[in-house]
Amino acid sequence: MPARRSTAPFITLLLVTLPACAGGEAQDGDSEPATTSTGAATSSTGATQAPDTTSTGGSSGAVDPTTTSSEPPVECGALSTCGVQCTDLMLDPGNCGKCGVSCVIPHATPGCAAGVCAVGSCDPGWVDCDADVQNGCENPEGAPCIPACKPGSAEQCNLLDDNCDGQCDEGGVPGCRQPVHRASSPTLGHFYTLDQAEAASGDYKPEFLNYFYTHAAALPGLVALYRCLKGDGKRFYTTSATCEGAGPVEGVLGQIATEPLCGAVPLYRLYGNADHFYTISPEERDNAVAMFGYTFEAQVGFVWPGP
Repeated sequence: MPARRSTAPFITLLLVTLPACAGGEAQDGDSEPATTSTGAATSSTGATQAPDTTSTGGSSGAVDPTTTSSEPPVECGALSTCGVQCTDLMLDPGNCGKCGVSCVIPHATPGCAAGVCAVGSCDPGWVDCDADVQNGCENPEGAPCIPACKPGSAEQCNLLDDNCDGQCDEGGVPGCRQPVHRASSPTLGHFYTLDQAEAASGDYKPEFLNYFYTHAAALPGLVALYRCLKGDGKRFYTTSATCEGAGPVEGVLGQIATEPLCGAVPLYRLYGNADHFYTISPEERDNAVAMFGYTFEAQVGFVWPGP
């Protein structure tokens, strides 16, 4: 006979897993919240702003780090309060113009003038040639002090290319170069003067007005061009302060260069028929020798063909 089946009901055990309670205490080994900070930002005037710190995982009850000082805010009167210090934002290179703005000047001790970073003093062995706080004391001591040009800068009368256009002292800088006029006389020969009226006086007749230009002021690399009066009433022109012993100095035609600076051209000196003749034209020089009996004596220096 087949086995009798049990009629007893099956008993099933149901296991219920409860989730862990939220808000429980942190276990050993839990990591602290991470904190990130931004890097130091440097301004265009050589100033460095103190870094800011931004919390990225602190608890809701975190304390603002700027308020953790045990020192109470100070009373600074006319000065400014930076943290727990009194400072003059117009003069303090550590807080120049604003709290936390620290001046950093290359090769120099920083200064602060009217709230703007400035060169206080150069480090030993360095010189500030261009008064530019961006590069600080940029020139090694003993090296030629040549300020860097800057596009758009105004051209100055300094034998330098201030505006980076490949020229220097150009554009008729006021008071920089002055014109020399050339005249001739049947009795007194060739004559060169800064005075246009003088070039047409007596029996002088102007040959070229504004024939060449000299610098009005003395600068490094320039020498004076003296106007000399000879015993026969004629003139000649030289860089010799004693007029080469030929007579007294009658005046100065300005400053000329000893090398071709800023587009300067040679000034040639010739002599013939008891007349000193000067030209900036090599062709005229050669023609005077070949056709009119002049002798080429020397290259006096370099002058400018324009203002």
